[in-house]
Amino acid sequence: MTISNKLEDSHKTVAVIGGGPAGMSCALWLKQLGLFPILIEKNQKLGGLQQASHFQNVWYLGLSGHTGYELADIFQQHMAAENLTILLDSPLKGIIKAGEYFKIVTGTDEFTARSMVIATGQRIKGYEDIKSVQGSHEFLSSQRVCFNPGATPLLIDKLDRQVVGIVGGGDNGLVTAIRLANTAQHIHLFVRSQLRGFALNQQEIFKLIQVGKVTLHQLVTIEQFEVSQENICITFQDEKQQHNQVILDYMCFRIGFAPNVKDIVQLLEQGQVGALELSQGRYRKVSLKI
Repeated sequence: MTISNKLEDSHKTVAVIGGGPAGMSCALWLKQLGLFPILIEKNQKLGGLQQASHFQNVWYLGLSGHTGYELADIFQQHMAAENLTILLDSPLKGIIKAGEYFKIVTGTDEFTARSMVIATGQRIKGYEDIKSVQGSHEFLSSQRVCFNPGATPLLIDKLDRQVVGIVGGGDNGLVTAIRLANTAQHIHLFVRSQLRGFALNQQEIFKLIQVGKVTLHQLVTIEQFEVSQENICITFQDEKQQHNQVILDYMCFRIGFAPNVKDIVQLLEQGQVGALELSQGRYRKVSLKI
């Protein structure tokens, strides 16, 4: 597919970069407001992180019980029904400032837009965030490690009566511990600072600690992993500067999310568009123009 829009039509064209729920919603609203959105997604399917979630929805109003996969399908069907222009499997190759317009170049298409919306979302933090820890390279080939929060429900039966370690004190870490506590033999929860999840999830964790299902290791620094076919040995330093070891059958990393800004920042700089203004957490500062 090749898009060619006339310059006189370009003033209504808006490039929406990112095909997650936010990008899809933006494109839908732009169409209803009389503009011509072109949605660009680097992957083969729309949905963003919903495509990595087996969890049943409790957040989107009117769509209770659907998994992330199912929600992504529902959203795609809505987009198709609105006959929106969507470029799938189209990684961005260039964003070039041309006067008051942007020249957008993907792997297969090229068009001119008067405006641009960046909705590139987040990614799940994975191995790259722990690779400095001694022994972590073994996780690349280990079947005893999971980084994807959406894979947790598939692991519940597999982890029956096993000792599980969970790294992360946010809601993903706490919810993983709560979900697995019914089937795992024991849960070791490793948190480098303070618990950051919702109060309700923290309360549930403390209940599990009281009944002996969860051990909380807080204010810890992980120093080393030793992975074998039978187990994982984790060495860590606690808040008293003491060194400890725990033997685990399985590990779940729930170390948060990171904004997808690296590639888009590079393209904007190369196209002389200007740099994004980022917060201390490397998230985009958003400007809203109505």
